[in-house]
Amino acid sequence: MAGLERFSEFSLINRLTGRFERHPKQRNRTHQADAEILRMADGSWLAATVDGIHEEYALGLLRDPYILGWNVVAHSLSDLAAVGAAPLGVLLAVNFPRAANPAWQDAFFAGVDASVRAHGTYCLGGDTNFAPEPSFTCTALGTITRSEPTLRLGAAVGDLLYITGPLGTGNLLGIASQVDKGLWAEFERAYKPLARLKEGLALAPFVSCAIDTSDALLQGLAIIADLNEVGIDFEHHPDLYSRPLVQMTEKIRFPLWLVNGFGMGEYELILAVAPAREQEFLARARAENFGVMRIGRVRREPGITLHLEGKALPLDVPSLLNLFGTCSDIQDYLKELLAYDARLRGGR
Repeated sequence: MAGLERFSEFSLINRLTGRFERHPKQRNRTHQADAEILRMADGSWLAATVDGIHEEYALGLLRDPYILGWNVVAHSLSDLAAVGAAPLGVLLAVNFPRAANPAWQDAFFAGVDASVRAHGTYCLGGDTNFAPEPSFTCTALGTITRSEPTLRLGAAVGDLLYITGPLGTGNLLGIASQVDKGLWAEFERAYKPLARLKEGLALAPFVSCAIDTSDALLQGLAIIADLNEVGIDFEHHPDLYSRPLVQMTEKIRFPLWLVNGFGMGEYELILAVAPAREQEFLARARAENFGVMRIGRVRREPGITLHLEGKALPLDVPSLLNLFGTCSDIQDYLKELLAYDARLRGGR
């Protein structure tokens, strides 16, 4: 757990929340699960999570109100998927400027409605206010009936790591916004990802731990490694990524693997599977028509190693994930990422 202090976000969380008393019936401690999990009187678990879409809007990566509404719901439901919870519903907290266009507001809530329906759940209520800067926050509630929830804890040496779908669907927007505004607008209109609720429920009996990728694949891998005091081999290959993303990175000569450090991520699940359970896991995934793909393995030696073009390259993940906060804008950030890749490949 102490290793997470190397990441600015987790260091801030630890500093601000260290004084809080934990609920006696809470199953997880800070950072140990994608949602907060409490034991209920009947022996089941309540899963609760809150998340927002703010930076993506402020940076201009998501501006369409319908797509914003869709994603603010999916973002929180993805946390329920990671702990293997069935959703009860969501609550919204939204701030609009007083001069907001009513048609814009209507489109936002139409996106919310479409998203909750697509995920098979409900909007239970919430709070709407006015503020100079808009903000969009969603709380999701769910239940877990298994004896134990799926946590970020539990990965063991030798476990195999799988992903529930293609990487890079969210990061495609980030890159397109800097490369081709027309293509970015086209991608944004189609950006309606589904949280992997079905996968989280069906595959939970076969996995040792899980985390979602909404905050970047590399961050998810680093959290699993640090919490479980293990290392991870990340086996990169282009087939893991959405085809449009591969095409775009090839066009602009941007190293594909670097998109795994972007904060937009996507709503996939990283699942750790013990070798003895792998065949059962894959059989269940095939039966449910889930497109799981193997991305790596858990090892004893600490750290994250990128396996790229026949080379094993140790990654400085804290530097990569803290990098955005040190850059003046997205273009500067992309340049710094390219410089990191050059140093990595050059062995410096």
